[in-house]
Amino acid sequence: ELKVGQNPLFLSTQEGRNYTVYCNYSTASDRLYWYRQNPGKSLESLFVLLSNGAVKQEGRLMASLDTKARLSTLYITAALQDLSATYFCAVDTQCSPDATSLYPNLQLVGPLLLQEL
Repeated sequence: ELKVGQNPLFLSTQEGRNYTVYCNYSTASDRLYWYRQNPGKSLESLFVLLSNGAVKQEGRLMASLDTKARLSTLYITAALQDLSATYFCAVDTQCSPDATSLYPNLQLVGPLLLQEL
């Protein structure tokens, strides 16, 4: 059974500081996703990490994937109030027999609530 964990689960941020969030999972994964949800808004896709060593950046957010350690890290640089939101990580592990699509078994974990002090 796939298990996904996120650490920490809650952060009270201070403007301008850097933060790190970890997402670990129990079985080999083909894809790892990071999402953000602002209050009253829909889930927003931030990153899709597809291979070991993958690193993606968008503004003050950066995510990396270490498939050997079964760990993804979300880095938040110089946090500002506009980054206050709920963050989720998710993994997808099973490929269909023809390996061209994925079964809908997304394991969504979180939330991590980033809250401005």
